[in-house]
Amino acid sequence: MVTHGGALASIGETTRGVVDRIMATWGKATDSDKEAGATWYSEGEKIVDQLSAQTGRSRETVAAVIAHLSPRTTWSRNVSGATSFLLTGEAPFCMRANVDRAITAMGSKDPLGTINGPKTQRFARNLLGDSESVTVDVWAARVALGRDNEHLLERKGIYGALEHCYRLAARRAGVHPTTMQATTWIVARNGRVN
Repeated sequence: MVTHGGALASIGETTRGVVDRIMATWGKATDSDKEAGATWYSEGEKIVDQLSAQTGRSRETVAAVIAHLSPRTTWSRNVSGATSFLLTGEAPFCMRANVDRAITAMGSKDPLGTINGPKTQRFARNLLGDSESVTVDVWAARVALGRDNEHLLERKGIYGALEHCYRLAARRAGVHPTTMQATTWIVARNGRVN
C-alpha cells in the first residue's frame, strides 16, 4: 500500500509542502471568495434537489448524471446539459462519452456505482452533501502542486494524497474540506494562485 507521504515523495513533494501551498492560496482568498467557496457545493446540492423533484429521479441519479457530464465542461454548461438530459434525454454541449456514461447511470439501480474515476466520484458525493470528500480536478491539483500537472492525478496514490492534504489544510483553517477546495479553486480560476 502506498502511503500519502510515499505517493507525494514519488513526485518530489511532501505533505507539509503541499498543505502549505494550499494554505498560501487560501491566504489570497477574499472574504467574498471564502463565502462563495463555503456555499458552492450547497448550491450544487440545491440543483440536485430541484432536478430530482422536477424529474422524479432519485438524488443519486441526478448527482451521478451531473458528475458524469462534468469532465471538461464549465459548471454552467454542466448544469444546462444535465437539466436538458434529465428532462429530454438530450445533452447539448456535452461530450458524447460523458453522455454515454450519464445514460448508463440513468438506467442503473446503483447510479453512483457507475462512476469510476475518483474526481467524478467525489464530485457526485459533494453534490449529495458530503463535505469531507474532496473533488481534486486540474485546478485543485495545480493549487496543491503549484504547476500544471493533470497527468500526475493518474499516478497511483496521488489523488488520495492530495485529498488528504486538502483535508489537513481545511482543518488548519477551521473549514470543511469542500470549502477549502472550492475557495482555492475560485482563487486559482481568477488567476491569483502561486
